[in-house]
Amino acid sequence: MLAARKDIGTVTVAELARAADIDRSTFYSHASSPTELLLDVLREDLDPLRVEADESLDGSPETVAQIGRGLNARLVDHVERYEAIYADRDGGRPSSALHTVLSGHVRTSLELVFRHLGAPTAEGDAQVGTEYLAAFVAHGVVGAVSVWLSEPAPRDRTRLEAVLGIVYSAWIVPAATRRTATEPPQNQKQNQKHTQKEEP
Repeated sequence: MLAARKDIGTVTVAELARAADIDRSTFYSHASSPTELLLDVLREDLDPLRVEADESLDGSPETVAQIGRGLNARLVDHVERYEAIYADRDGGRPSSALHTVLSGHVRTSLELVFRHLGAPTAEGDAQVGTEYLAAFVAHGVVGAVSVWLSEPAPRDRTRLEAVLGIVYSAWIVPAATRRTATEPPQNQKQNQKHTQKEEP
C-alpha cells in the first residue's frame, strides 16, 4: 500500500493512480484527493466505536467504565491494524493520518460525551468548554499513540490501553457519576432498565 510507504499527505493523485493502475478520472470519481480516500477508509473503521460510545452514555458509571475499556482496546486494535499508515515518519514526525484521523475521532467522540454527561470543572469549579477539553485530550491521545508506535516491536499494548483509560477514569466516569447523583430517581431506573435490556 502506497500510504504505508509514504505519508499520505505527500502522495499525489498521479502516484496513486499509477500504483492502482487506474486513470485519474476514475480516481476523482471516488475522492478529491489521496488524503480524502484514505481518511474515508480509516474513519469507516473507527465510526462504529463512536456509535457504541454514544449508546453507552445512559448506563451506570460502572457500565460506562466497562464499555470504555472495551472501546479503548478496540481503538488499539485499529492502530495495530493500520500501523504502517500511522507509524512515525522521517525524524520521528507522526504521519498526517495519525493527526487528522485519530485526533479528529477522539475530539468528536469526546465532544459528544461531554455534551451528554456534562463537561468536567476546572479549579474553582469553573466550567471548561467542551471543545477545548476534547481538543486537549485528542492531541494527548495522538502523542501517546505516537510514542507507543515508536517503540520496538513487539509492543506492550497494555501500556497504551492504560494511558487511554485515564480519559475514562479521570473525566468520563466521574461525569457519569455526577449525572447519576443529580438526576431524578425515575430517570435512574429507566437508565438501568435500558442498560439491562441491552446486556446479553
